[in-house]
Amino acid sequence: MPSHFIRNSGTLLTGNVVAQGLAFLAYLLLLRLFTPDDFGLCNVFFSYTEVLIILSTCKYEMAIVVAPDDNEASLLARLAFRLNALLSLLLFAVAAVMALTGVTLSNLPAILLLLLPLLVYFTGTYRIYVFLCNRHKEYRALALGEVVSVSGGTVTRILFGLLAPVLNLFHTIGLPLGSVLGKMAGHAYLHHVVCRKNHYYHPTAAPLRPIARKYINFARYVMPRELVSSFSANLPLMWLSLYFDKPLLGLFSLALTFTQRPAGILANTFEKVLYQSSSVTVQQQLPLRRNILRFALLLGVAVAAVAAVVFLFAEPLFVLLFGGQWVGTGYYVRCLLPWMSILVISNSLSFISSIFGTQRVDFILQVVQLLLRAVALYAGIRQGDFQLAVLLFCIVSAVVQAIQLGWYLYQVHRYEQHHTSPCQPPRES
Repeated sequence: MPSHFIRNSGTLLTGNVVAQGLAFLAYLLLLRLFTPDDFGLCNVFFSYTEVLIILSTCKYEMAIVVAPDDNEASLLARLAFRLNALLSLLLFAVAAVMALTGVTLSNLPAILLLLLPLLVYFTGTYRIYVFLCNRHKEYRALALGEVVSVSGGTVTRILFGLLAPVLNLFHTIGLPLGSVLGKMAGHAYLHHVVCRKNHYYHPTAAPLRPIARKYINFARYVMPRELVSSFSANLPLMWLSLYFDKPLLGLFSLALTFTQRPAGILANTFEKVLYQSSSVTVQQQLPLRRNILRFALLLGVAVAAVAAVVFLFAEPLFVLLFGGQWVGTGYYVRCLLPWMSILVISNSLSFISSIFGTQRVDFILQVVQLLLRAVALYAGIRQGDFQLAVLLFCIVSAVVQAIQLGWYLYQVHRYEQHHTSPCQPPRES
């Protein structure tokens, strides 16, 4: 692969590996300080947060990378900041009313409802700074930002877990509140980097409506696509929590954490670097297919090898590391592995639709996936079988994700046929 791709990916991946290595070591303690009930409740909380974060900026931050100049990128960041603040304030008002009137959301306690807007706000601002840093190739800052965010959240979670026997409230709020404080730390660090290097500035009283209209496809197609995708991915925790006990949700959520998190780290790392470099390649009408296919093949082989080992030893490994109360997690890990293996490659290439302006098809695929996932979960609920619901959900997810990966590769093939410039020699991008 091109040297700059390896260098930039290595920088981001190093930061992520260090951050998640610290988080993994912390889990050896956290899974003894908190119960499966605590983790099940926490992951239901996160499932709602991940959906609301997508609404908070209307995905305008994703356009920062492809903006033609820094002034336009700053306008997009300003627009995303304002939308994020507006939705967070609205969400806080709704959460306060629900808490006062006793209305619950998937049996979440009132205090967790009040933490939702805080996590949404700081995660939204953190993401905007991430895309500003990505535009300016601040990969070292991105890596350190991830370390600061994860380590800050990890330390506070451990502290709350140690205090839980003294004050039982920390069993409920310890894990979510640690995430809020971790995102605050990451936000503060990236804010410092972006302001110090002047990557974001306030354009002189420029109206935001024209910039919102120019990049309306991100709000029109990317946001609904991401919203549907996030909602359907978190549907098991939201829906199954109404019919099955929290310990079962805790086992499934632990399996989800230890498969989805590594998959997300790899996909986010490669997607950031490929998005920036591929945008330049397409703007210059240079060949793209060779590097994309080579990347997909190499990553696919590596992921398949790791997944095969994890599939064989998942159950004894989880029991050995985390204790006997987590027996049964291995089944859910095995169900998730095929989907997560395809997800790594597909999400690494998810920027392709943004570059070629074909977000509408992605949105349709996500709607289809949501409907199929709902049918799969409903079948498991009707049978009263939690494991069957998870298995069918994972099968449907893997099939749709494979179709989406094929769609991304087809777009690159079509671009290569019709839009590359014959007068320029191919070069690595």
